[in-house]
Amino acid sequence: FVGKIRLFPDTECLPYDRFSPHQDITSTRLLTLLDLSHGYDGLLIAPASALLRRLPPKNYVKTSAFDLNLGQQLQTASFAQSLVDAGYYSVNQVMSAGEFAIRGGLIDVYPMGTETPFRIDLFDTEIDNIRLFDPSTQRSGESVSKMRILPAKEFPTHDRSISLFRQRFRARFEGDPQKSRAYRDLSSRIIPAGIECYLPLFFDQTVSLLDHF
Repeated sequence: FVGKIRLFPDTECLPYDRFSPHQDITSTRLLTLLDLSHGYDGLLIAPASALLRRLPPKNYVKTSAFDLNLGQQLQTASFAQSLVDAGYYSVNQVMSAGEFAIRGGLIDVYPMGTETPFRIDLFDTEIDNIRLFDPSTQRSGESVSKMRILPAKEFPTHDRSISLFRQRFRARFEGDPQKSRAYRDLSSRIIPAGIECYLPLFFDQTVSLLDHF
């Protein structure tokens, strides 16, 4: 076969286990879903288990992603909030996909779907430089003109989404929802491990991998 080959791995988590997929797995899955939303022309390899799981609507990743370009105006506080809403974690030092760190005019982000993190250098509120950097040494490298940020999860994590999750959880499951750790944590704006099993509660409808073609 001559052409692009894309993988769509299984999450490697059992249903309702209190474990979330490894960030690298989620990163690969999100990048593949983004490619499919743009009309991917190539070979896709996926295990049968990945075909069985429900996925977000076809345009979820595409509409949730956004680009940053040199010279663009960027407000640090609002940008940080947008990353949190997209499921990214604020850390002191960026080491893996789905993390970001802010140190004055420097913003480190490790977007999902990329092999290396990016370092954004601000001049006041303008993006003055975007560079790749090595997470193991924290040393900056090649400069680039733009970067793309995908959501960090296969489901939205902003306030409205969490509110809808709570409503649907109460409608779907009987009894006191406070007895559910997943419900309690999300109510406190904490993303619990294993929440991916409740993905259908974040959307009006979900689809299969085949629906993305």
